Amino acid sequence: MTVTRESPSGLSRLRLTVAELLAESRFQLRLVAGGGGLDRPIRWAHSTELLNPGPYLRGHEIVLTVGASLREPALAVAFAESVHASTASAIGYGIGDVTPEVPEALREACERLDLPLFEVPPNVPFVSFTEWLAERLATAHDVEHDRQEVGRLLVLVGSGLASAEAVRGHVERAGLPDRPLVVAALPVPEVPTGTETPPGILLGVADGVAVLLAADELPARELAASWLVPCGIGGPVPLAQLARGLSESRAALDLARRRGGIVRSGDLATFTALLGGIGPHRLEPFIEQIARPLAAYDAAHGTRLIDTLQAFLESDGSVGTASRALFLHVNSLRHRLARIEAVTGRNPLRFEDRIALAVAMWAWGAQN
Repeated sequence: MTVTRESPSGLSRLRLTVAELLAESRFQLRLVAGGGGLDRPIRWAHSTELLNPGPYLRGHEIVLTVGASLREPALAVAFAESVHASTASAIGYGIGDVTPEVPEALREACERLDLPLFEVPPNVPFVSFTEWLAERLATAHDVEHDRQEVGRLLVLVGSGLASAEAVRGHVERAGLPDRPLVVAALPVPEVPTGTETPPGILLGVADGVAVLLAADELPARELAASWLVPCGIGGPVPLAQLARGLSESRAALDLARRRGGIVRSGDLATFTALLGGIGPHRLEPFIEQIARPLAAYDAAHGTRLIDTLQAFLESDGSVGTASRALFLHVNSLRHRLARIEAVTGRNPLRFEDRIALAVAMWAWGAQN
């Protein structure tokens, strides 16, 4: 099953792909062209014998035909081009009624357009496709409803408006009895992605964010890789402390959105994470009062005060280590540090001032 997000509220509609339709054993379909388009989503099925069905299609349909209008090669090509232009997902050709096999001109046109084309056996009525799609979409609707319900409950738990006991039933049905829960948060992707949830995972969706509960972080890592999205991982926490896990996962996701990849709760208590959560307007004074004057001084005098300061900070404030890294005599380095103090009013040898200088260098690097 696949999913497309059509609104910021979450997983709005589940859709099948052409590949999944072809894999359905009851139809015994055979792909004859357009193998490169098998990941296209299917919204519905539409049968027609019109030569130009494009104006009657809305996109992502399976277009079914027995070829009554495609007796000439040029007509078959025109039909394929009309279907392709309408962004339909594939053509299903019913053999046996008009021709014993798919016309070669239609096959060649679909191969050129990378439009999936498959044979429909004579014993498979076209109405069976719409019936099957209706069944699958009804099931998908139930899955979506459950995920949204879980998502709403998790929002309430995370905001302190509901106890974690509100989701105990869902946790138990997911096969996660009394054990620590790893909580992960991921943005719902904009593109179709695999969404089948294996046992041992609880997935809720609210406000465009998917929250996943599992016994370990492997499912979250795999889902993030599948969806090609950043991921924040909190926990593990017992169910009674689920609110903390939810808070950690959201905070980790905020950082992951800025730097990409996966961020764990342990990554939040760092200098970099702290600065990454500070708004640019709060960092601007550090840039204007410290970093920019140093850069201007370097440009005007041909000095390397910024490079010197960065090396000094990376050496944990050790004059000896920094002087060796810069291939400078200790006295030369002390002279540069004194110049930095003169320009900025902050003494690199004083701990509190060194923190301000470190913040300025981080903000300057992030801006440039």
